[in-house]
Amino acid sequence: MQGVQPTIRRFTGDKRGERIGPLRFTSDQLAQLTEATAEHGYKGESGFAADVVVAFITGRFTANLPLSEDRRRTHMFRAQVLRELNRIGVNVNQIARALNSDLTPPDVRHRLEDLHELLELIAEALCEPADTTEV
Repeated sequence: MQGVQPTIRRFTGDKRGERIGPLRFTSDQLAQLTEATAEHGYKGESGFAADVVVAFITGRFTANLPLSEDRRRTHMFRAQVLRELNRIGVNVNQIARALNSDLTPPDVRHRLEDLHELLELIAEALCEPADTTEV
């Protein structure tokens, strides 16, 4: 298991030229950042902050950020919805395949046509403006 503290980045010839920021902190947060920077042997806050971010995104350590639980729940919900949509799609595909085969009884086709007409009538009724004179 790798340590939580980021290792001090040694210059490898790859200069960090891309910037994100400027980052904003409260005075208390800046004091804590400055203290942590010194404790870990960094000369400046920007290098320390960059190494912490890189360690986090590469998975060398994790932090329980305020939104991490919400994001996990959202991800789980999306995964469940996608699974259910996939199941529905499989069922629709099976129904379509059965209807297009020669084995479908004519009675089923007739009932599906009636159902389709009924759905069209419902859709038309929903599209009509409501009569506001009747109260």
